[in-house]
Amino acid sequence: MSRSGRIRRGGRGVCGRILGPAGILAACALLGTACGTPSPTHSALSADASADTSASSFARLVDIGQGRKMYLECHGSGSPTVILVPGLVAAADTWRNVRGPAGAMKASSSAVYPGVGRFTRVCSYDRPGTAREGGKPTTSTSVPQPTTPRADVADLHTLLTTAKVPGPYVLVGWSAGGPIVRIYAGEYPRDVSGLVLVDAETEFLQSRLTPAQFTTFLALERKDDAKRIAQWKDVERQEPTTLFGQLRAAPPVPDVPVVVLSGDEFDPRAFRARLPAGAPANYPQVFWRAQLASQGDLARKFPGARHVTKTNSDHNIQNNQPQLVIDAVREVVDKARRRQSGTPSAS
Repeated sequence: MSRSGRIRRGGRGVCGRILGPAGILAACALLGTACGTPSPTHSALSADASADTSASSFARLVDIGQGRKMYLECHGSGSPTVILVPGLVAAADTWRNVRGPAGAMKASSSAVYPGVGRFTRVCSYDRPGTAREGGKPTTSTSVPQPTTPRADVADLHTLLTTAKVPGPYVLVGWSAGGPIVRIYAGEYPRDVSGLVLVDAETEFLQSRLTPAQFTTFLALERKDDAKRIAQWKDVERQEPTTLFGQLRAAPPVPDVPVVVLSGDEFDPRAFRARLPAGAPANYPQVFWRAQLASQGDLARKFPGARHVTKTNSDHNIQNNQPQLVIDAVREVVDKARRRQSGTPSAS
């Protein structure tokens, strides 16, 4: 998955999968690339976050104990606090970037992170093994790979607690970030007031594939992992069967506002080029049907959820159509505020 020797991210690597840990829809053209210039905020990483950060803007490493540090950035003010959770191998700066006319990623004031920061507090972070725009590995302390959504939830909870980031939280999960925010909401229901799932990985993908089709999917994942590991041995990885199993076993998400955004663009030729030898000729079409159906299954899991299916975007909705994500976050934030104040919902 390298290009000019750089690590690829994107739900699972810059040009990596469309579904995150399983790289599910993986493909540069499928998901779009994310290569460009690192965000300026990532340069100030020497200080540890120890003071109350509820009313300050910062971008730095936070000591989370046991010899580990994680990168965290926050800005804006207001409640609930929005936590932006990137996809596999992607770092916090994915939420600062938009895709330009020529296809290159660039930092922009119209991106999700600054856009959300104009109406409430917003934070994002780098998980271990992720890479920033331009392929530079995160400064977050490495951990053994593959990891799991439950381990990532534990890290995120420790990070937010240690950095004194105030709740309640509206959790926004893109790709592999989707399982993390769902499990977090189930394990810490009192801390969560809403969810936005951005082309999120879902266990329903496995249910929508036959055992033989899922075996091909796993082979595709292993092929992608091997390429990434060849570039960087500590690169973030997840095992799809474990991931989906943890989602099925997770506590239910509390009754909070939910918006699901699903990509609606797919390049079968780019996807076919990444398939392992011996994959059926029609596998891209089979996979895409399963992907679309699984997103519908995901939305139906949450009564009252709004499902946005016309996004005019591949997997990287936050980069291609940032205003869609910003509007979804604002919708959930407004509903969460009305619930907190006791005001009846307008919907």
